Amino acid sequence: MAQQTLTITDNRTNQTYTLPVENGTIRAMDLRQIKTSPEDFGLMTYDPAF
Repeated sequence: MAQQTLTITDNRTNQTYTLPVENGTIRAMDLRQIKTSPEDFGLMTYDPAF
């Protein structure tokens, strides 16, 4: 069975992140770990249709 994860490579830093996928979704807060530096706030989601 396939893993229930999403793997993201940040081309800015060459770091790879693995996020859990639950019910076909990822948690927006899990994106916050993706940063260019320790001082960076981290990624956020944007949903213009919400």
